Amino acid sequence: YNYYKQKLLPNTKIICMVKAFGYGAGSYELTKTLQDVGCSYVAVAVADEGAELRKAGITMPIMVMNPEMGTFDTLFKYNLEPEVYSFRLLDALTKAASSQGITDFPIHIKIDSGMHRLGFSIQDMPKLIKELSLNKELSPCSVFSHLAGSDDENLDYYTESQIDVFSRCAESLQ
Repeated sequence: YNYYKQKLLPNTKIICMVKAFGYGAGSYELTKTLQDVGCSYVAVAVADEGAELRKAGITMPIMVMNPEMGTFDTLFKYNLEPEVYSFRLLDALTKAASSQGITDFPIHIKIDSGMHRLGFSIQDMPKLIKELSLNKELSPCSVFSHLAGSDDENLDYYTESQIDVFSRCAESLQ
């Protein structure tokens, strides 16, 4: 954490993955340490992982990377912030929040910048912007993507094209 933090601009937020039992290191132990050193966010795979961290006393923001439709009550109860990657999920989450009188619930928008697994495409931006602007239940607090080959310099051209797509989507959402 400290290694990467010193390479970033001072106010840059960092999110650390702690899914799958902290990749074997212990999700609570890892998250408690990250919380103590001032990490901005942690991310878990599913809502139950986040709920366990909350029950153990973790108070820092927790993002859920795979928010399943049946876990919305857990998200709301434990203040777990879901990644939203499709209109179907956006609509279902909006309806669930509305039915409970929830407003401004934090969400994170995933952009498909070229990996073609999950996320909103650049073509989705006009519709997404319209839906989010009318939405009182949910409040986007970040936008992100997955760079499929960023660790392979042979794929630098592909990574640069993904960054371009992501940047255009993020700017339009701003």
